[in-house]
Amino acid sequence: MIPKNTDNVFVFKDSFRALAFLVLIAVVAPYLYHLQNKKQGQVPLPPSPPGNLVTGSLSEVLAAVKIKQQHLLFERWAREYGEIVRVRSGPFVQYFINSDGAVKEVFDRNSAFTSQRPRWIASNEQICNRLNVLFLSADDPKWKNQRKIIHSYLTSVSRADAGLPFLHHESAKFLYQMCQEQDTTEVGGWKLYKRILRYTYSTFASQTFGMDIPGDDDQVITDIHETGLAQILQTLPGANIVDVLPILDKLPLFLKPWERQNRQRFDRDMRFVKEKLERLKRLRARGSTSDAFLPLIESEDKGSEFSAGIDEAAYLSLMLVIGAADTSALSTWSFMQAMMMYPDVQIKARSAVISVVGNRIPVFEDIDQIPYVRCLMKETWRWRPPVALGHPHTTTKDVIYKNMRIPAGSQIHLNAWAVQHDPVRYPDPNAFIPERFTNDHTTTMQSINAKDVSQRDHFAFGAGRRICPGYHVAERSLAVAIMRILWAFEIVPSADAKLPLNTLDFEGEAMPAMADKRMPVSLRLISEERRRDIERAFEIALAERKNLEPLVHEDGTGAFEKLSFVNFGGH
Repeated sequence: MIPKNTDNVFVFKDSFRALAFLVLIAVVAPYLYHLQNKKQGQVPLPPSPPGNLVTGSLSEVLAAVKIKQQHLLFERWAREYGEIVRVRSGPFVQYFINSDGAVKEVFDRNSAFTSQRPRWIASNEQICNRLNVLFLSADDPKWKNQRKIIHSYLTSVSRADAGLPFLHHESAKFLYQMCQEQDTTEVGGWKLYKRILRYTYSTFASQTFGMDIPGDDDQVITDIHETGLAQILQTLPGANIVDVLPILDKLPLFLKPWERQNRQRFDRDMRFVKEKLERLKRLRARGSTSDAFLPLIESEDKGSEFSAGIDEAAYLSLMLVIGAADTSALSTWSFMQAMMMYPDVQIKARSAVISVVGNRIPVFEDIDQIPYVRCLMKETWRWRPPVALGHPHTTTKDVIYKNMRIPAGSQIHLNAWAVQHDPVRYPDPNAFIPERFTNDHTTTMQSINAKDVSQRDHFAFGAGRRICPGYHVAERSLAVAIMRILWAFEIVPSADAKLPLNTLDFEGEAMPAMADKRMPVSLRLISEERRRDIERAFEIALAERKNLEPLVHEDGTGAFEKLSFVNFGGH
């Protein structure tokens, strides 16, 4: 969510800075555009929508952002101008990759030259101190090392399976809480959204720190979300003056208020994770440890494998929660949106689940016997990709595709929304139709590695060397959510929903195209018998559960410290 109060961000607010920025655009943009096009005999650049000589398509982009429909604007340009589109917004030029074939060529076959990140001084170098795997460039040894360790200790098939007890417990707790809510049969709205956030955040906190988040109103959920939001917002073009004029980074620190704030944020976050690390050390000394990412690294003395030592592993744990929890919650929320809007699909899906598991609570391993669940997963990620326009990569050499040239040093985006809503690839793309994948029994990994890219199911996890390393974990998370929610509840519009439903009323506040907390959806228990089934299942889950320390204690011990400046908006 874009913060309502951004007084803490060094942006162009007063008239002098605004004037300086406009002059910069007027002088620099046409010059750069001329330089990029002046060489004779070169392969031409991709087509571009017409725009102002100085500002390019900036006004159209800003207008779309204002109404939270930028994904629809870039999809329209994909249909009008083709597989790769060049978009200039003032001095910023971005290339959007809009077809499966172009994605394969640009991100996969040319991955050696298209896996870098832009230089983000404020976010990567200051807020994260070059320790966040999402922002590091592929030529940074820390990026390669962190990816290797993430795979070994968290996201490989075996480690994803090791996380299932956490996932099964937290999702069973979610079902139990929902069916016990004031002893009613229908719960929805903001309370439902908070419950989903708690269970996803707690699941990933358990898998990374070996600590859980017991309460729906735990402040740590908002604090973790706000931390990730601050990092992402500072990567947006023009968000921080130092990323527009990098020469300002050479100023002494007392002349850089933005850096002082950013460094304060990093130090605050590092103190938060180091407190968890010290607790884990004390737990190990007492003979208690957890089969989770950071406890395993600490107990096996693997801190030396990180350039910044074990503290880097602790900080990485927080970054992994940030990267996984919100996107998993959004995917579950999108699935619920689809079930609410397509009740016939919901009836078919519930029947498929119950025909296999009966009154027993589903577990991940049931997916092999319920192929329709995999169809639901694929269609959810196709219909509503959590990161619709992709995180930007940069090119290190010219990339040629079908007589179009993406110059070295360009920012490129995998436009998952355009690819996955291509009516040629997916007839009636705006409809939720799981049957598209009836004959596709591939796992996410198998589909990603398909030789024929036209057979790949979706691009929600990206492509190339920077593909999301957590897709095995994400598969398990969404599969369990789908099976258990269908098994326990009907998914219906809230009593106060405005009918017929208009998705524009509740999409885009958090991420482009994604339903947000305003969605008028409720869960209705399918029967009193099912309530008893849930209660029995949760009783067993509690008995089997190894007690975990909370990420933050009830008295506030271990909480994020308050920053001396205004935070970004939370949930």
